[in-house]
Amino acid sequence: MTGVNLEQNPYVKAFTNNINEAYSKVKANNSDETEKTEGKNDSAFKVNISSENVLNYLNSKAIEHSNYNSNAQGLLDKLLSGNTEALDFLSGKDAWNSNLKEIGYDGKAITELSSHEAKDLLAKGGFFSIDETSLRVSSFVISLSNDNIDALQESRKGIVQGFKEAEKMWGGELPDISYKTQEKTLEFIDKKIAELIDKKTKDVLG
Repeated sequence: MTGVNLEQNPYVKAFTNNINEAYSKVKANNSDETEKTEGKNDSAFKVNISSENVLNYLNSKAIEHSNYNSNAQGLLDKLLSGNTEALDFLSGKDAWNSNLKEIGYDGKAITELSSHEAKDLLAKGGFFSIDETSLRVSSFVISLSNDNIDALQESRKGIVQGFKEAEKMWGGELPDISYKTQEKTLEFIDKKIAELIDKKTKDVLG
C-alpha cells in the first residue's frame, strides 16, 4: 500500500524524534520531586510551556498534512472535469510540489498530469484515493502523537482546520472524495483516541 511509509519518510522521522524528545523532557520535569517549592513552581511552568509547544506543533503539522492532501484531491478533481484554470492554483507550483513531497508523494508533478493519470491517482489504490489518503493522514498524526490522548485530540483539531482551509481555497466546496476521505480519516483517529482512553481507564482501575 502507498498510504503509509512512515519509517521511510524523513520528515516523519524528524517530527517523531522531536516529539519524543519533548515528551521525555516533560515527563522528566513532572517526575522530579526533589526541587524546593520555588523550584517546583518554576518546573511546573516549564512543563506547561513545553506541553503547549508540543500541542501547537502537532496542531500545525496536522493542519498542513490535511490541507496538502485535500488541496491535491481538489485540484485533481478539477483537472478531471476539464477545468484547466485550476492550474492557476499552482502559481507557486515549485513550492506546492515540495509540499506534496512532505506527505510522501514523489510522482509526476500535478501540473504535468494527463486526465488519465489524474484519474488513477484518485481511483482505488491511487495515492490520493479515499483509503490511501485517510490512512496516510491518520497514521501521520497518530505517529506524531506518540499515544498521548491530549496530543492526538489536538492533532484531530488540526486535521479539521486544515480541511476547512482547503475548503475555503476551493470556493467553499471540495469534491465528494475529499469529504469521504475526511470522514474516514476522523474515524481512524477517533478509534485510536477511544482505544487510548480505554487503556488509560483500565490502567487506573487496575
